Amino acid sequence: MTAGPMTLPDKDAAVTVAAVRSFLGKHRRRSWVDWYVVGFALLIVGIYGANFLASPLSRLSKSASHAAATHAAATQAVAGAGLVIGVGAGLLLLAQALGPLALPPADASWLLLTPLARRAVLRRAALTVAVLATLAGALLGVLGLAMAGPYLRLSGSGLPGSWLFLSAVAGAGCCLAAVAAEAIAQPYDRPRAVVRAVGLAIAVVAVAGGVVGERWSAVTRAVTAVFGRLSTPVFDTTALVALAVAAIAWLLLWRRLASFPAGVLRADSARSGRALLAAQYFNFSLLFWIAEDNHWRGRLLRSRPWPKLPPALALAWADWRRVARRPWPLVMLAVASVVPALLGIAITGRGRLDLIAVALIAGAVAVGSQGTTTTKRDQDDPALLRLLGVDAGRALVPRAVLPSLLSGCWLALSLTVLCAAGALSGWLWPLLGLIAGPGVAAGVLRLARTARINPADRGPDTPMGNTPPWLVSRMLSVLVAAIGAGPLFGALLKGTAHASTVIGQCAASVIVLWVYLMIARAISR
Repeated sequence: MTAGPMTLPDKDAAVTVAAVRSFLGKHRRRSWVDWYVVGFALLIVGIYGANFLASPLSRLSKSASHAAATHAAATQAVAGAGLVIGVGAGLLLLAQALGPLALPPADASWLLLTPLARRAVLRRAALTVAVLATLAGALLGVLGLAMAGPYLRLSGSGLPGSWLFLSAVAGAGCCLAAVAAEAIAQPYDRPRAVVRAVGLAIAVVAVAGGVVGERWSAVTRAVTAVFGRLSTPVFDTTALVALAVAAIAWLLLWRRLASFPAGVLRADSARSGRALLAAQYFNFSLLFWIAEDNHWRGRLLRSRPWPKLPPALALAWADWRRVARRPWPLVMLAVASVVPALLGIAITGRGRLDLIAVALIAGAVAVGSQGTTTTKRDQDDPALLRLLGVDAGRALVPRAVLPSLLSGCWLALSLTVLCAAGALSGWLWPLLGLIAGPGVAAGVLRLARTARINPADRGPDTPMGNTPPWLVSRMLSVLVAAIGAGPLFGALLKGTAHASTVIGQCAASVIVLWVYLMIARAISR
């Protein structure tokens, strides 16, 4: 759809759009309960966020002499700086995936196609994106200053307040400029691909540098030396340049809004709306299908004969073919294997094994889910299973091979990086990760075979409120994956691994996967 905007004057169009939004607001009033829930949620997020950021922000009160005497402060500075840059690049990539300019479903299906000026319709969406980018950039700028805090050459009065303000301004300006550039490139495929490639390259280099800095002292000394040369003129110049670039980018975007293509806005708004709805209900399988549909839409595949394999193996073979055709998600997840090595030390200055364990289980489940495409499809529509005369429980046996390998290889790679970075001692960890793959695959298969989410379903009442069944089912799937890798995570929390741990992990993987497959076969009969 390529509907163009009307050529009404901006002033009259703004008044018209304001009248429309005023009319909608009168018929869309929120009760005090809605505002109470939103306020309470923001309060809880603020409390936990402040507690989470207390440790890195405390670096601003440490002196340079104290930091130079501790190796932990230096490694935290390098790892934290790499993680801050990587998180910033990841947020920009997420913004590009969601638009970044996107309208609510009602505006995209109605206001966008009415005879109203395009700029007036998009003004609220652009303002929302600008506010979110400003807040995220300011927070990342302050965190970046916190990583450099112990190495800043301060006067006797401590950290100047202007440095904190200028860091927030510089971070906000950089983030605003990047988001505006993404919005300008939004209607064009090639510029979007260039922006995506640049964001990925920055994230990879930053995270890789953070991991390397934990092992090589030369990198640590170089980064901390740069931190030590920071001064007030440097902060002033950086903030002014960031603001100037952001102002130019948003002026260009403001001119572009008047003729922004409606077809692009409708497509991106629909995709971002589905993605936000799926995230709201933890319906990650819907996000998976959205990505699959976007990839295969408009593509033609050559017809090939059905493989000369038993029916159950042929069904599993489709997952292997899908992974071979789409290797980039696995490449991105493989790059994410360095995140557990950075997560603990960047936040607290020492290896937080509990945070590492959470990152490992989340990554293993995400990677294993890349090998359960046909399992999800047959759960929604079992027509192919019936056509081939294959029992659903029996088909799970060959289908468990690929997620087992994917989860095991990712765990082995992540644990190898942890050992190389010095967070773990001994080289039994990669073997433990590889063996834990089948145990995690049991939870991955259960997650893939979970029924669709129905927000209307009500579950048992708890002190925290009503618990929906779809949430309980998905939490149980993650719990099954954690039990399957229980010996690995138990050894990780203790910080030591022995030969007995390898034997225990072998037994846990085999037992958990075998019990799940037996239960699945019994239920499917």
